[in-house]
Amino acid sequence: MVGQRSCVEEKMIKKMDALGNCDELDVKAAVMNRVMAIHDQQKTMGGEMTNLRDERESFSETGDPVMQKQAKILPHPSKFRKRLLSGVSAAVLLGMLGFGALQLSGLGDLTEHGSQSTIDITQPPDGAITLVNSGGKAIVQTVHYNTPIPSTSPAIEKYLSLLATYKEQVLAHLNAGEMAAYYVNDTEFTKLAKGLGYGNQLQFAFSSPVYSNHQDFVKKLKGTGDFWPELPSILANGYEFEYATFKAAPPYWPIDKEYKEMLEQFLKKAKVDKTGQKLFMEKIAVNAIESAEVTYHKGDQTIELSLNQSTYMGGISQVSILEGQTAEKWSMTGTGKEAVFIAASTEKGEQTWSSRNLLYWYDEASQTIRSLNDGLNESLTREQWQVIANSFIR
Repeated sequence: MVGQRSCVEEKMIKKMDALGNCDELDVKAAVMNRVMAIHDQQKTMGGEMTNLRDERESFSETGDPVMQKQAKILPHPSKFRKRLLSGVSAAVLLGMLGFGALQLSGLGDLTEHGSQSTIDITQPPDGAITLVNSGGKAIVQTVHYNTPIPSTSPAIEKYLSLLATYKEQVLAHLNAGEMAAYYVNDTEFTKLAKGLGYGNQLQFAFSSPVYSNHQDFVKKLKGTGDFWPELPSILANGYEFEYATFKAAPPYWPIDKEYKEMLEQFLKKAKVDKTGQKLFMEKIAVNAIESAEVTYHKGDQTIELSLNQSTYMGGISQVSILEGQTAEKWSMTGTGKEAVFIAASTEKGEQTWSSRNLLYWYDEASQTIRSLNDGLNESLTREQWQVIANSFIR
């Protein structure tokens, strides 16, 4: 059992290395993720703020800053962070499908419950797709958006390098599943952050745990903000849950009282410090999950998915389609539910840097907007996505 777990953790580490957790800083990828985060913030309905997230967890070798570690664990400020979902879509070229409705045959046993369903596919000529609730109210809508190509500069590269270095030092003091808030008292770092318009002085780091048992993982998801409690353990044709991890959502936004109070405490400690300490950290409680990564396998074949959801707060959540892309509405004939599918581009180039497959739908039972994507690896086929849609949208 220990050997099996070690194997799973080793595979997960390799996967994380491939995503950027390596010894060299991938600045271009970090900038891309930063642009995607900025886009999320601008497109989110209701004006809620988005944190600096997904700065690639890759680190350069520098000296360890002096650290001050606090033992205090803060109480849960809220049960679940209510955020609207608004994502940068994948670059899309859907092949020679034409327009109108297409009927696809059933794909066999699609979930652990053995349900079968066909999918009606509609591709509107103008690409506009709207998902509605049972009362006919629009919940999700596709919009065309021309996202600029991310750029870099020596200032951005230096800022990201310093940020990664300090984050690495914080993570070194955390056990799996622990989270910390930290403040960097570094004149160069602060100057770069202000010059680049990065206003978040308080940073957060989370050490992601790895789960090799499906029930343990579901229990954790359900106990932390009710994030995706009905996650399937089996997909089609023998694809079974292998391992999973999750990212914790930052508990505070810069507009929150708790954020300002904690930052003030760090600033006071930095002001009276006479040792030249550059990094101050304090452990805090994890109260909500931002996203989860799940891997299913059948023999040596794998399906890797990123899961996201946000509570519906009213209005319309916009799903962006980049210039030249198209999207489809998928209707599950077995359940009557609908989804938006956006396929990754088959072309390569600067305009497709954010290309990935995405599936969006509204879950009325939990009143959440949900999405799945396969990251930037575009590893899944269209047929596999049909299987996934029938497995997850119930």
